[in-house]
Amino acid sequence: HTAVKIHPRYAKGQTVYVADASRAVGVVSALLSNEAKAAGYVENVRAEYKKVADAHARSEADKQRLPLARARANAHKIDWAGYEPPKPSFLGLKVFEGWDLAELARYIDWTPFFQTWELKGRYPKILDDEDQGPAARQLFEDAQAMLAKIIAEKWFAPKGVIGFWPANTLDDDIRLFTDEARSHELATFFTLRQQLAKRDGKANV
Repeated sequence: HTAVKIHPRYAKGQTVYVADASRAVGVVSALLSNEAKAAGYVENVRAEYKKVADAHARSEADKQRLPLARARANAHKIDWAGYEPPKPSFLGLKVFEGWDLAELARYIDWTPFFQTWELKGRYPKILDDEDQGPAARQLFEDAQAMLAKIIAEKWFAPKGVIGFWPANTLDDDIRLFTDEARSHELATFFTLRQQLAKRDGKANV
């Protein structure tokens, strides 16, 4: 995105994509440093972005896009005559309160946690990694201690909210209604139709 859309249109300086906020300081320092400029930092970034942009342009040239009308005509067809969707037990919003923090903690995905600390690998295998295992285990132990404190002291009270409403499609959009008669519109979700040509009878969703 940076190489293809932002970089070519920004002429006052150099845009740089930073995957992690913790690395932003180093990037800014390199942009401001005379030594880094002399070493060709900006030129290297521009050369890398040119390669990315050229590769993107080649891949886009091979893609066939349909006019919107044809893409809509190739939408997924549902046999509503042969299918009756199950009716939910309620309509509108329902709030769930008083969730047990210990129960929720069982569903934490720890892989992104390690990635945030620049430890690459999937949990739980990363704990036994030959190179990163010791640091990962120490980090995980510290996190578990803090998590136990959060649960014991009830630092916050999680809630959950779900909702069901009658809905209809209108072209590519989804309209929600407050009542089953669909007399009062609640909201509209605006979506985009895929316009790439599909193969083997696949629909443009």
